[in-house]
Amino acid sequence: MEEKMKSGTILTTENAVLPKTLQLETEPFASGWKLVTNFDGDKLNREIGRAGWTFFSFAGEISSTVFGNDGTATVRRAVKRILANPKLEKFNSLEVTRVIPKHFLGVPYTTVYACSRHARESIFFFRRDEAQGRSRDESGRGLSERRRSPRVEVVVEETASRSKVPLRLSIEGDSK
Repeated sequence: MEEKMKSGTILTTENAVLPKTLQLETEPFASGWKLVTNFDGDKLNREIGRAGWTFFSFAGEISSTVFGNDGTATVRRAVKRILANPKLEKFNSLEVTRVIPKHFLGVPYTTVYACSRHARESIFFFRRDEAQGRSRDESGRGLSERRRSPRVEVVVEETASRSKVPLRLSIEGDSK
């Protein structure tokens, strides 16, 4: 039985890593994507949070407009166009935020808006090495082996006359 897509509908990638306690009911939707049938966006967010995971929601909407009546097939075509967006490759979920049917000069069309979502066990979207796209810095050292920056310490010593303030500057670190 095919339901009409509406605001809050969630789609996940077939290889999405989700909490084991989460009992998702899904049906195939498009190549590599599944439609979640037993949770909407808010309920899934709560359940993922209860498992100690984070369900990220990203700013900005992705939209697609398709000509045709306000039917399930038209909305599915619009969502499939959104899923074809290469920007979604980094994320494991998509939430439909709005479905707006309209007419222009008697021609029906539907615009679907969606938001990228990502479920992850960590509260951080990317680890430091993932964000940089590498596990080593330019020198070939691992991220944990980076050389510390020299520390500069400036000490101000007061004199009795307060007319002259001598400064002492020391630099710690190697002199390479």
